[in-house]
Amino acid sequence: MARRDNPESEAWLGLLEAALGESEDGGMWEAAVPRAAERPIKAPVLSHAQITLDGRAARGWARRLLQLTPTVNWRRIDGLELLEAALCHDDARIDALAAAGGEGEGADPHALRVLGQMAVLPLLQACGRRLASELPATWWEGYCPLCGAWPVVAEYTGLERKRQLRCGRCGTGWAIPLLRCVFCDETQHDNLGYLTPEAGEQTRKIEVCHTCKGYLKGVTTVRPLAPWAILLDDLTTVPLDVAALERGYHRPERPGYSLECLITERRGWGRLVEVGGGWWRLLRRGLHHPPAPPPSSTDLRRGEA
Repeated sequence: MARRDNPESEAWLGLLEAALGESEDGGMWEAAVPRAAERPIKAPVLSHAQITLDGRAARGWARRLLQLTPTVNWRRIDGLELLEAALCHDDARIDALAAAGGEGEGADPHALRVLGQMAVLPLLQACGRRLASELPATWWEGYCPLCGAWPVVAEYTGLERKRQLRCGRCGTGWAIPLLRCVFCDETQHDNLGYLTPEAGEQTRKIEVCHTCKGYLKGVTTVRPLAPWAILLDDLTTVPLDVAALERGYHRPERPGYSLECLITERRGWGRLVEVGGGWWRLLRRGLHHPPAPPPSSTDLRRGEA
């Protein structure tokens, strides 16, 4: 149905289908999930995580996905570097990879950003499943408590219509007060509002903040969406994004929290190689990574929160 209703998104759906298939049959990703470590109180669980992957298998997966995008020369892009940059939401690093990995003048940076997020999806979905018990009992931040991304949707579930934010990368959900902006923590009633369809659709709305001009799509559901359904739902509601953008609202360009993760490659017994550095370390000596401080529309009418 998504292909029928959104034929212009065929390429994106192909990447998503491949990523979800890899997630379902990905023992490699489950084995790579790191242990939760001590971290600052507002830091997501994966902050500064060190993740060890089977280099050959991970590069093979990235290569298969890259080959679905004709404008990218997969032979010139290191799959593990792409995975690490996407995990950290490091768009500048992905853009540099795009410049080096295209034909002629380079690959489309936006296309490679999307591809990178699809490539790292199996790892993040595995982390979402395995580390759910490590999430804080209460989380007051607008960004994901596991991977630091901004939510793609706010769910209002059950008879009480409790508000729960959902991450499109790892599928994590977390509760947040109703009258509070996800992006800037605005709580003044007069500065918060929403856009709703004039007729027909009664389960959708767009939460907006007049202070930071941020917006977030909202949906009323009987039960929380499955992790894979969050991404499909985001695709099928693009007209709501267009309507919000046309009215001057936007989503932050940077993630809510920079993870600064490190992906290492396992080679042989106990030996690791750092993806970006090209030097060897023994497992018993550990790894060091310097810390860093935490980016045609439907007719709508404006309502009040």
